[in-house]
Amino acid sequence: MRSERDRWLRSALSGRAFDDFLNPPGWGRVKTRKGISLAAKFSQNVGLNIPIVSANMDTITRARMAVAVAKEGGIGIIERYLSIEEQCGKVREVKREENYIIGLPYSVMPYGDNIAGARKIMADKKVGCLVVLDDDRSDNKKLAGLLTCRDVRFADGNEPVARRMTPKEKLIVAKPDISLIEARRLLDKHRLEKLPLVDEDWNLIGLITSKDIENLERYPLANKDKNGQLYVGAAIGAVGDFLERSSELVKAGVDVLVMDIANFQSDLGKEAVRKFRRKFTDTELVVGNVVLPEAVEVYQRLGVNGIKVGLGPGSACTTRYNTNIGVPQAQAIYECARVAKIPVIADGGIRRNGHISLALLLGGDSVMVGGLFGGTDEAPGIVFRQSTGKKVKRFRGMASREAMHQKLKAEEADDPYEISSRISPEGIEKDVEARGSVVPIVREMAGHIASMVSYIGGRTLREAKEIFMANPTKHLVRLSEAAKRESFER
Repeated sequence: MRSERDRWLRSALSGRAFDDFLNPPGWGRVKTRKGISLAAKFSQNVGLNIPIVSANMDTITRARMAVAVAKEGGIGIIERYLSIEEQCGKVREVKREENYIIGLPYSVMPYGDNIAGARKIMADKKVGCLVVLDDDRSDNKKLAGLLTCRDVRFADGNEPVARRMTPKEKLIVAKPDISLIEARRLLDKHRLEKLPLVDEDWNLIGLITSKDIENLERYPLANKDKNGQLYVGAAIGAVGDFLERSSELVKAGVDVLVMDIANFQSDLGKEAVRKFRRKFTDTELVVGNVVLPEAVEVYQRLGVNGIKVGLGPGSACTTRYNTNIGVPQAQAIYECARVAKIPVIADGGIRRNGHISLALLLGGDSVMVGGLFGGTDEAPGIVFRQSTGKKVKRFRGMASREAMHQKLKAEEADDPYEISSRISPEGIEKDVEARGSVVPIVREMAGHIASMVSYIGGRTLREAKEIFMANPTKHLVRLSEAAKRESFER
C-alpha cells in the first residue's frame, strides 16, 4: 500500500511546482485554531515552535531579524558574507537578547574604569546597565555596585565609576536559586529593573532583568535553549576559513551551523562535512542545498543533523534560467523527504503563505523564507525613496554579483571588484517595497499554517502531515490552467 501511494505521489509531483496543486480539506475537529501546535524541528536537536526559518541571505538575516523570528517561535540563520568577528558578534547579540538569568553581564570596575569607558560599553553592547565588580580581586567576580545609563547621562567622562554607581549596600539582591515567581515579586515590590544574584560572599552569579521576565509573557512561543536564550544559527561555507569560522561561532554560542553552498551534491560538500565532523563531533550541522534523494542518504551517513532542499526556486535566484539545472521545488521536497531520517528544510519557491503549507505537507519539517521577508524593518539595509516616491529596500540573491563582491570583501580578497567582475552571476539584485516590521508577517504565516492544519482535519502540524500522507490522493489535486487562475489570480 505504501509503495503504491509513493508511486502515485512521485508521478503526480514529477515536474510540478507549488502552484500546480490544491489541497482539498478533511473533516475539521478543532473548535478554535489558537491551540493548534505548530511545533517542528529545524535539525535533530534544535526545535521550533513554528516551522519558519529566516534565510541566511545578506539582505535578510542578521541579529535583528534572527531575534524577531526566534521570539515568534522560529529561528534565524546569520548570513556568512561577514568577517568572522562580525558574524560572531551577531550571534552573541542574539544570545544576549533574552536570558532568564544573564550569566556573564557586561561589567566595569569602580576605580579601574571611568565614565567615558562605561558609556562606550553601553553604546557598543546596546545595554542600559553594567555591573560593577571589585577592582581588588584577581578573578574579578565580587559585586561592588550597579551603573545605569541614568547614572552616566550628564557625568564627566573622566570621573571614576565609583562616584556614580549605586553601591552594593543600597542594592536589592537575591540568592542564585531564586524562583522566577519570587524574582518577579521582588522586581515589582521594589520597582527594580535589575536583580543581581550573589552568593554569601557577594560573588556575582548572574543578573535577572525585568525586561526578560516581561518577554516571557509577551512572547510565549519564543524559541529558546535550555538556558533561556533565543536559538540562533549561522551559515558557513565549505572551503577557505570554514573550520576557523565554525570554531569561533561555537565559542560565541551558536546553536546550529548551516554549511551552505549552491550544489551540495558534490565531492566538495562530502569532503567539507568529513573535515567538519573530524573537528566538531557534537556540533549541530545542517547542510545544503540538495534536490536528489541519494544526496540525502549520503549526508545522513556522514552524520549531519538536517538537510536543506532547493536548487534555483528562489525569487532572486537565476540558476535555472542561466544553467537549466534544477528540480521543481514540490518534487524536490517530496523526493528528499521520503528517504530522510533527519529534518528537511524546504528552501526557496515560497511566494505566498499557501506555498508554506504545501511544502510542509509534502515532507518539509520547516520552511526557509527569504523574499517574503525582504524590505522589512528587521532586514539589513537602508530604506530609500525612488523617484516615484515609493520607499524601497535592496534585496538580492547570494549568487548575485553584488553579494559575491561582498563575500570577497569579507574574505579580504586582493581586489574584490576586479574578481567579482569576472564571475558569472546566478542571482539578481532588486528593490523591494519597504513593508514595516517582520513580526506581523511571521504571525500571519503561522496563522495560515494553523488554518491549514484545521482544514485538513488535524489538531497539530504533525497530525496534519500524517493525515495527508495517509491518503495523498484525497488531499492533493493537480490543477488545470483554469483552476490555477480561479485559485490564485486576484
